[in-house]
Amino acid sequence: MKPRQGTAGRYAKALFMITRAAGTAEAAAGELELFEDAVRQSPDLVAVLQRPWVKPAERRAVAAAVAERAGCGRLVADLVGLVAARGRIDHLREIGDAYRALVDEAAGRVRATVRTAIALTGEERRLLAGRIERALGKRAMLAETVDTSLLGGFVAQVGSLILDGSLDGQLQRMRERLARG
Repeated sequence: MKPRQGTAGRYAKALFMITRAAGTAEAAAGELELFEDAVRQSPDLVAVLQRPWVKPAERRAVAAAVAERAGCGRLVADLVGLVAARGRIDHLREIGDAYRALVDEAAGRVRATVRTAIALTGEERRLLAGRIERALGKRAMLAETVDTSLLGGFVAQVGSLILDGSLDGQLQRMRERLARG
């Protein structure tokens, strides 16, 4: 595990333990996304929060103020203030990803990213989500992207599991079988 992911995991776990006890874990995930969006939209804000010569208390205050303006609750505002004060605002995306993974695991669901040659219809999305749910035993949430480089079909990824139902993958497997004889 990379040190950055380990650090992000510790912050995410601490936030999750507190929000789960408070019954606000799902809401905090949304609030964390709101803060991430606010930071992403302002490169100047990121620069201020990363400057080592800005005092930690000032970085904390700026981050907490931005979080409150973005609509975040006290727990998320406190977390992002702490992260900024410690000079780790660059870990924000990893913290958010790790936190959402903890919330999803607790809720018994998985996030699947699906690349398709053309956009899926509602029925195709439902069928694919159903197949992933049956295979993993958890509710699947699909995030779909259209990849025009695919000849056809789809490639779904859940964590490290890759389900390749693409025409490209089928052709590659056929090539390998023919090469083996």
